[in-house]
Amino acid sequence: MKKTLFTLSVIFGFLLMPTVASAQEDVAYWGKEEAYLLRQASYMYKLVDEALDEYPPVVGAPTSRRLALYNLDAMLHETKYDNTDPFKGFVSSRVGKVVEDMKQPVKKGMKIYKIYNDGFVARTKSVTIAFDVVRGACNNEQIVSNEHIDAIVDQCDVLFLSHNHGDHVDSYVADRFIAAGKPVVAATEILKDVKGVTHYRSESETLDKVVELKSGESLKVKIYPGHQSEMMCNVYAVTTPEGLTVAHTGDQYNKEDFAWINTVKNQKPAIDALLINCWSMDIAEAIKGFNPRYVLTGHENEMGHTIDHREAFWLTFQKLQPVEHDYVVMAWGEWFSLK
Repeated sequence: MKKTLFTLSVIFGFLLMPTVASAQEDVAYWGKEEAYLLRQASYMYKLVDEALDEYPPVVGAPTSRRLALYNLDAMLHETKYDNTDPFKGFVSSRVGKVVEDMKQPVKKGMKIYKIYNDGFVARTKSVTIAFDVVRGACNNEQIVSNEHIDAIVDQCDVLFLSHNHGDHVDSYVADRFIAAGKPVVAATEILKDVKGVTHYRSESETLDKVVELKSGESLKVKIYPGHQSEMMCNVYAVTTPEGLTVAHTGDQYNKEDFAWINTVKNQKPAIDALLINCWSMDIAEAIKGFNPRYVLTGHENEMGHTIDHREAFWLTFQKLQPVEHDYVVMAWGEWFSLK
């Protein structure tokens, strides 16, 4: 009964809001359309935030969770809400929850956090691995606060960077890792003159590397020669000391690369979690090539884009319909645990 009532409140919440406010508040919005819409946005973002907490990421998604994500699409695809206080408050709330949860140890398995865009953090009992973590920007305004990014970096052991685009590489974040004596691993085009960045790249073969961490632990890393069109895009498959492997594709999008993508399923170690951009070329076939236990998508609603390229959650679910692997679709500031 509780969940049924909550679902109805999400569907009709924006219609019910005026009944919550006082008559005096209602009158105050007459003739003030922008103020009215901003007030509506504050209610909607708050309700989506609450719904995501009540219905956390799971394989597939129940109707109530998809409804929350689709409502978030609607808000993020209305540019009048870009960089407004309701939007900023929503982002701060979501990422703040990641910061708080990361203070707790991971006792077993792997926990994967989606920070913003295609930025992920994967944690096990022994290591914490960051991929393409950025503060993000929309119309030249920063999205994730320095305070939250600093707190996340403090918990991480290493940063992997896929390709040389600003929505995947943030020099502020890289500098924080370097200043702390933590490894930053990148394709050769990325921050190529910055001391403290280790560059790996081959156009002809998969590289097998070992990355030593400040903690004394080490990671086994396969680096595949991926591309976003013609731009080099390192695809990393990182194996933790516990034997769990997480792969991150960056903005992999290149037809010729299926020659090696289709062979990954035959290699060892097998991939436990694939972090793949939601608009990857032929995403269902790419997932077959990697053959992971779990698929987690990234890059929905990258705010630096126009709305036609702010990839919607509803579109991600549509693209994943033919996928036979277990998949999980997350908003910013959410996490999923692999057993």
